[in-house]
Amino acid sequence: MKLSFNKGDLQAAIQTVQSSVPSKSTLPVLSNILIRVEKASKGETQKVWLEATDLEVGIRAGVKAEILKDGKITVPGKKFGDLVREMPDGSEIELSTNDGKKVEFKCGKIKATLVSLPPEDFPTIPEFPSGKCLELDKTIFREMLKKTSFAASTDETRYVLNGIFFGSAGGEMKTVATDGRRLAFVSRPGAENALTANVIIPSKAINELMRLLGQDENSKNSVIQIAPFENQISFKWTHGAEEIVLVSRVIDGTFPNYDQVIPKSKEIELRVKTSDIFSAIKRAALFAQDRGGSVRFSLTKGLLKISANASGVGEEEEELVVDYAGPDFEIAFNPQFLMDSLRNNDAPEVSFEFSTALNPGLIKPSNSNNYLCVIMPMRLQ
Repeated sequence: MKLSFNKGDLQAAIQTVQSSVPSKSTLPVLSNILIRVEKASKGETQKVWLEATDLEVGIRAGVKAEILKDGKITVPGKKFGDLVREMPDGSEIELSTNDGKKVEFKCGKIKATLVSLPPEDFPTIPEFPSGKCLELDKTIFREMLKKTSFAASTDETRYVLNGIFFGSAGGEMKTVATDGRRLAFVSRPGAENALTANVIIPSKAINELMRLLGQDENSKNSVIQIAPFENQISFKWTHGAEEIVLVSRVIDGTFPNYDQVIPKSKEIELRVKTSDIFSAIKRAALFAQDRGGSVRFSLTKGLLKISANASGVGEEEEELVVDYAGPDFEIAFNPQFLMDSLRNNDAPEVSFEFSTALNPGLIKPSNSNNYLCVIMPMRLQ
């Protein structure tokens, strides 16, 4: 195989796949990046792919290259990335191999040799099943992930909660995450005849998607294709002129019935400017205990008092004028849960809904039911 790359194109592709190269693995070839020339059908242009996988998440990125001789090789992922990064900007990099055991690296007068491992040993990343997929705007999909991912559990003993539930049915797409103490739910319109899907996407894949889609916000092609199949889910989109495919295992299990958790009734509804209450909670959180501390909401007619105190630190309270005419009411929450919800709420005004001091509270944009956060209260001290 013999290929010639522009340094910038090659470095961008390496950065796309490199996070899926495991730092430690019992399978040595996983520490490598696979570089392969795709066999083209008649009339099609050959493509060059970079691939990396840790057996949980696999990423494939297309890269522009001059194909002098086709084939496939593997190169040590970290060393290859470091070497390309240190080459002069705008330079041309040539990779070649004759025996598949060593890769010759040339850049101007710079020469290096990298030890290769057999490409046949590299795990196959499944091809994207284009005929069975959903399509969604990339910006909307990333927003759905961002608004729910913070609520996913990190407790590995509750593995079905270690990710985001993604559902598609009846012209609606949903993402839901919960750790048992809070829940975040987002709903967006989808195509009426869209593929039905009910899968749990692991947090690692979610983080990779958010990272890669975040680099792609100015792309003219705004569509991401999503294909759940068997025990995996695959995502495909274009970045500039090149294609990116991410394949992940899905979490095997049944996601909790989130609809039962979302409160259906309310005794108290409170509307307030998002920026005002976020700032007040952020200040009060400074006086909550580092672990297990709470921020208290105290409601009286026309007034919301937000307060916190910590032994050996002090106390803080402030008042917000609100349109409230009901009875006095008190409830306490983990301040981090409140801030996570409000930080991801881009509405200028939010609505808080309560029933009792022991039942979950609900936070949502005051003008929409498409984004909900449910938070369990804490014991009033």
